[in-house]
Amino acid sequence: MNVSPSKLKRIFYEKDALPTKNPIYSNYNGQRVDAIIPDDTKSKRRSRGRPSIKGVIGLNLESGEKYLLHLGLVQNWPEVFTRIKKDFNLPDERYAICDGDPKLHKYLEDAGYKIQQCTNHFVKTTMYCLWEEKYPKEDRMRIKKEISRIISTLKNSVKKHRKDHDFVRLEWRIQKTQEELLSIANDLLSKNNESKTAMFILRTKDKVTLFAELAKRRIQIPDTNNHIENLMGIVGHRVKRNHQSWVDGNLQIMLSNIGHIIS
Repeated sequence: MNVSPSKLKRIFYEKDALPTKNPIYSNYNGQRVDAIIPDDTKSKRRSRGRPSIKGVIGLNLESGEKYLLHLGLVQNWPEVFTRIKKDFNLPDERYAICDGDPKLHKYLEDAGYKIQQCTNHFVKTTMYCLWEEKYPKEDRMRIKKEISRIISTLKNSVKKHRKDHDFVRLEWRIQKTQEELLSIANDLLSKNNESKTAMFILRTKDKVTLFAELAKRRIQIPDTNNHIENLMGIVGHRVKRNHQSWVDGNLQIMLSNIGHIIS
């Protein structure tokens, strides 16, 4: 079941009032959840602080169904992943597609997930790190173009070899991708041996190709976390409008209403 940004916008943006029930996620009835896509956003608390709103979408890779596993206020990710493990049917080999937050990666790995680093966030985070390191704009754009080319070529290769089953050639492309990313990281380290950009690339370059590695086994997972980004964009639109601040109980009611409408 595809969940497009335009459908989400039609459901939530056209009227100020919350719409009636309009499911875009499948009902969960014990199906296997092979992969999850987690993300979070912040809101404003009326008393103090910025409570974290966490959302998780689950995927059944055989049927293509998507389930809303969690949407609510919670203190930390380990609490969410513990509940998901308890309440849903997870296989021993399970995957997570997420952004580049190193703490989130650690929590996921501790919970037994193999991580697909979102390819979009891989490029964005690299550019942010370069900006933090005060690289000239011309250099940042050059590196962005090169990394985007590397990732795009890998994605096209996966798409092609899923059809022709030439997995030897796909393995070559994966290795080539790793070599090219390593070359960029080494070049950055030659200029600054403490480069945060280089460290990020080295830390995540193996994770950014997981979707391609799984394609060799005819397992298909998303290479981006767009599904949850769309959902959390809707949540942000609802809970942050007009600089809204919340009592926790009322915010949880709003999140429960959103979850009820779309699942």
